[in-house]
Amino acid sequence: MGSSLEIMLYTENEELFYKITDESIERANKIDHLFSNYKDDSVLAKVNKDAGKTPITVPAEFIDLAQASISYSQKTGGTFDISVGNIFELWKLSGKKKSLPSENEINLALQCTGYKNIKLDGDKISFIKNCIELDFGAIGKGYVVDEIIKIAKSYGVKNGLINFGGNIYALGSPYDSDAWDVGINDPATPGSIISDLSLKNYGTATSGDYEKFFEINGKKYSHIIDTQTGLPVKDISSVTVIAKTATDADVYSTAFSVMGVEKTKEFIQKNEGIAVMFISKEKDKTSIYKSDLFKELEVSN
Repeated sequence: MGSSLEIMLYTENEELFYKITDESIERANKIDHLFSNYKDDSVLAKVNKDAGKTPITVPAEFIDLAQASISYSQKTGGTFDISVGNIFELWKLSGKKKSLPSENEINLALQCTGYKNIKLDGDKISFIKNCIELDFGAIGKGYVVDEIIKIAKSYGVKNGLINFGGNIYALGSPYDSDAWDVGINDPATPGSIISDLSLKNYGTATSGDYEKFFEINGKKYSHIIDTQTGLPVKDISSVTVIAKTATDADVYSTAFSVMGVEKTKEFIQKNEGIAVMFISKEKDKTSIYKSDLFKELEVSN
């Protein structure tokens, strides 16, 4: 998935640690084979190629994550949407060409976007529009983290930390502390920390425009696309989410980036156990919003 996987576990012995690690890497590779959009032989590649023509039979896990993704889309009003493939590829290509996509190109890509065009029926998936393309990039790594945590727990592990490309789950705590210390990068100053979190049995993820972006004519555009407008999110440097699972944190960090601060405030008021920090920018001014739960989980307020 183009990211490094870091596994830290407290186990009874070294042999058990490597047994869990081997199973975890095997599990991550299996998920990568299902959902990778970088491999021509992945299940996702076949789905994107053929599901617009005829229903495609896929493994149960593919259906399960697709159904979960649709549920997230419904819950977030479409600000999270795995059918973003076409509009994302348009901006990716524009970045390579160093020219902005035209309004017509954006509108055409938007016509090939929308989670309501995904149809699931038993072990089959199909698209109502044949041009739909799925992309699990905003949920895949968080999902892998949660799956590794399941493996660790199945062997009785109660303390550890999994970090997959910045998608993190803090299980229990280190033996010399009450919780795991997780630093959040400052988007304005590479290599520096803007917030230290104290996490125990929480997942966290950060989405932003400071590491992944499209650069066109010397200007950076966020890689997070609003599927309602077809345009990259602007004026938001990063969104950090803390949630009960790494999957939730991964999904909501993207969804909240599209929602913006005010709509996100309304969302977390209705959904307990979610914390968020926004770092927004407008011209030369930077502003930071932290929810109450986020402040509680910081090492120092």
